[in-house]
Amino acid sequence: MWDAVVITSTPDGLEEQRPETDDEWLALERHAVLLLEAGNLLQMENRPVADAASVSELPGIDLEPDEIAARIADNPDAWRRSARALHDAGVVMLDAVRARDVDALLEGGDRLDVACENCHSRFWYPSDLGSRALETAGEPSP
Repeated sequence: MWDAVVITSTPDGLEEQRPETDDEWLALERHAVLLLEAGNLLQMENRPVADAASVSELPGIDLEPDEIAARIADNPDAWRRSARALHDAGVVMLDAVRARDVDALLEGGDRLDVACENCHSRFWYPSDLGSRALETAGEPSP
């Protein structure tokens, strides 16, 4: 979703990449639906964080699944708020795609970034990498 609109400054001026064809917009719509449904799945009670055999792909950068699950168990209300923020960002992105509104896509991408980083900083990253939530940006979820 973040790469749907890319503006690059070059010596010759700005180059802009944006969805233009029906197929490009349809692909973005599918991604937006997956995003908001991911937020729904994360809100399910007692849903495992990962498959039993899963391990971190970036040890030391990301916590192991059992460590993430422990953080979720310690703060289930914050987890549900984080999952809801992801869902809500997905709704914003889906609305922007369906309106074919590039500006709204850019704004929605900012909201999505805040939702992801707030959750990851609280539940995903080790404490020494800044596990405190970044609660300072973006709009709160209803």
